[in-house]
Amino acid sequence: SLLEFAISTLSPCPNYSYGKKLFNDDHVLIMEKMYSRKKAIGAGAIGGIVAGIVMLAPMMGMMSMMNLPHDLFPKLIGLSIGQTMESASSFGTVLHFLPSIVVGVIFGAVVSSSKLSITSFKKGIPLGIAAGIISFIVLFLPFMMTVLPPIMMQLMQMMNPEAPQEMVMTQLQGMQPMMLAGALISHIIYGAVLGLVSTAIIRKSN
Repeated sequence: SLLEFAISTLSPCPNYSYGKKLFNDDHVLIMEKMYSRKKAIGAGAIGGIVAGIVMLAPMMGMMSMMNLPHDLFPKLIGLSIGQTMESASSFGTVLHFLPSIVVGVIFGAVVSSSKLSITSFKKGIPLGIAAGIISFIVLFLPFMMTVLPPIMMQLMQMMNPEAPQEMVMTQLQGMQPMMLAGALISHIIYGAVLGLVSTAIIRKSN
């Protein structure tokens, strides 16, 4: 029977993920296609690259709203690894894509499991947003709270050498809430794009 065929088709198979069983109005069983773990990881990596590009726009916009250089964030990343002011922005931009790709690859590996398989945008995008929020908590917050403050302090003093250190510290403390909010929004956008692109690639390849 059709039901027996469906049950046998959905039996466990290593390294593959299966979609949910769906019934339409006529109670006809619809089977969503399976996809391999390799395909999911590849889709996640591409999704991570695209999402990493897209999330730069709100981050740069946030910096401009705060009357700071639009490339401040990649510049801070570059300065944190010892680059000069001239090369920090370009190196920081390149390094920005490393965690973007790594998170995408991990996302692809996770959604290759049967319980979290993504065969629809309704499921893929929320899972992507969850991945973006987790990356904000696990990766960005520790970096923001430990590495960035002294570098930002030094950079702001270079931009305004006549300002007293206490004033610079006060300005920096006032910026942190807005920077955190902007970074969270950027990571949510990253996650949404990651889920969207990954799901689109998986659906198209199927």
